[in-house]
Amino acid sequence: MPRRAQKGINPMLVAFTAIIIAIVFSTILFFMNSQKGSLRSIGILNVNEYIKEGSTLLGNQGLVSGTISEKLRWTADRGEVVSFRVNNVDQLIPILIPPDLSNTNIAIGDKFTIRVEVSTSEVLLAKEIIRR
Repeated sequence: MPRRAQKGINPMLVAFTAIIIAIVFSTILFFMNSQKGSLRSIGILNVNEYIKEGSTLLGNQGLVSGTISEKLRWTADRGEVVSFRVNNVDQLIPILIPPDLSNTNIAIGDKFTIRVEVSTSEVLLAKEIIRR
């Protein structure tokens, strides 16, 4: 009686398994990269501490939510300074909005959540702006 040859591994099964592994790997990479720049990974800036002693927060990033009270100054090379009334704090803080974020339409009375960084000159520098 002749022996039957073994078929081996089905090439379609190997291709299907490789595609599934590639999809899972790319999904994991996508979620890992999206969490880095996510606003969820950044805490709320302590505005009272910033007002009291801003030099202790140099280089820190945080979120502030509130309303634009006044547009103070705009230059094409430096950007714009706005007066920002933070929710739950009865103080106005200045925020420098750089020219690369100038595509956001900002008007007095608009509500925003802004990711800010305390720059070396103790000025809050906007890194990301989200309209609320």
